[in-house]
Amino acid sequence: MSRFRNASGIVGAMKPIARLVGMSVAAAAGIAASAAAAEPPDLRRGYEVGARLEVALEGRIVERCEIVGGGDVDLGELTGGKEMSTSFGLDCNLPFQIDLRSERGGLAHAVQPQGEGPYAGVLAYDLKVAVPTLQPRGERVVVEGDFSSMELIGVRSISSGEGISAGRGDILLKTRTPPGAGLLAGRYQETLTMTIVPRV
Repeated sequence: MSRFRNASGIVGAMKPIARLVGMSVAAAAGIAASAAAAEPPDLRRGYEVGARLEVALEGRIVERCEIVGGGDVDLGELTGGKEMSTSFGLDCNLPFQIDLRSERGGLAHAVQPQGEGPYAGVLAYDLKVAVPTLQPRGERVVVEGDFSSMELIGVRSISSGEGISAGRGDILLKTRTPPGAGLLAGRYQETLTMTIVPRV
């Protein structure tokens, strides 16, 4: 430490300038260190840095397979060669098959399906089912199935192949000629069940 005398004769002391400068430098270094610690993290960490960027995208389509229709159909007076046609809604966005089953193997007498004497108790029929499909290459193909009512006692199926549904399906039923002396008088009934089964 150096001493000095001013104009009034008062003696004072003065700290070395080098030490003061050193303290200032140390303080500045401390501030810089604090600022460095407060810098935001490197946002690039955890990401690939290079000349190419890839973004992986994902999505899904919910599977949907529905058949709409059914209800009661009155054929009126039963005779051979009588025709009935109807349509059904079909909405399936993946390949499918339709299973068909007859409950009685024909239009059966409600009380005496076995018939009586020369009179028959069951009227057989033929069934045709047509379903429009859209195949993988964009072709529209109608898949069809032809069955007798007796065949339908065991389940029969038609398949869309690799296609999906492309509109409403059609059903055509045609009765056969009654055997023997004809049909026994009375009420006849039949239940035809169609079940759509998606094929994943």
